[in-house]
Amino acid sequence: MGRQVLLYLTHFFKRIQDIFLSPAQEDAEAGSSPLAVLTILVLCLYIAGGLGFYVKTHYWDRLTDAQKTVVIESMAANDQAL
Repeated sequence: MGRQVLLYLTHFFKRIQDIFLSPAQEDAEAGSSPLAVLTILVLCLYIAGGLGFYVKTHYWDRLTDAQKTVVIESMAANDQAL
């Protein structure tokens, strides 16, 4: 199952690469290609999601209901102040 998923991801990445690189081969020397920007964006989202999951499992789940209420109320108050 894992091998199949990796195969599909590889084919998907190759197709995306072909789409972005075929018309912009001359632009590769001028600066960053759209594929590089897309890769950086995906990696940033992956890291942010991992950090969010870490915070949820190691901090948020250990709070009591009263502490969660205080956090939510303070976030709402900060949002209203902006």
